[in-house]
Amino acid sequence: MRMKIRDEDFDNVNPGEPRVLIEEGVWPARWLRREAKVYGWGEKLIFHWEVFMACDKSRFVVLNCFYNAKRDRAKRFQFGQLHNYRKDWVAANGGRASLDRSKLPLTIWQARMFYVEVVTVRRDSKGRPLSPSFYWSKVGRVIRPLEEGETWERLPVQPLNSSE
Repeated sequence: MRMKIRDEDFDNVNPGEPRVLIEEGVWPARWLRREAKVYGWGEKLIFHWEVFMACDKSRFVVLNCFYNAKRDRAKRFQFGQLHNYRKDWVAANGGRASLDRSKLPLTIWQARMFYVEVVTVRRDSKGRPLSPSFYWSKVGRVIRPLEEGETWERLPVQPLNSSE
């Protein structure tokens, strides 16, 4: 049986998840939570970050960071030497690798502030260019943890591709 499509069906559509676009660069952020999504082609880990838009932390946007996830036969995550999660974990640990290579605990992210690099997504999942009106921001990588009492005077702290 075919459903009839009416003009009114397009008056109140579900717009999906909102995508935010901010200036590329280095921003202060706090990790909020993680989730895993399974797609037909594989699994993704999604980390949600609170990226601060005001020096006093009164305003923020939530941006995501995505990691490809692969599991071994025992259903353990496989994070090899050059996997982006491992690289971000090491950055969050002040540049020090885990003493036990098989442990990269989530506690490293909790109740801490970090500098993250925000990048603009300019292509769709198939690699096709997006129209600029569809650009959106995501966390590209973790740079380092903030030191106790560390402050910043402008945002982004450093624009992307600048020597400021």
